[in-house]
Amino acid sequence: MLAGKNILSLEMDSGQSVLDAFYRVLEMVPALKPHWLDHEGQPQVFVHVFLNGDDASTLAQGMQTPLHDGDCLDFIPPVAGG
Repeated sequence: MLAGKNILSLEMDSGQSVLDAFYRVLEMVPALKPHWLDHEGQPQVFVHVFLNGDDASTLAQGMQTPLHDGDCLDFIPPVAGG
């Protein structure tokens, strides 16, 4: 576990988005950057972000979806094994 934690509490300003929270997590846990960001500093397509149980990529505003007090985000990185 790179983050060393199962849960992080984020303090976000009103109107911030799922994408803002994504980058906030990376500020809090810099060890995740090489795994979650591509060479241009954009989120890797294989890191799935869920907002209140819904895949953010399927939401009308995607990663730009505004957050509200009490929202829950889950970040699911790729898992491989045999």
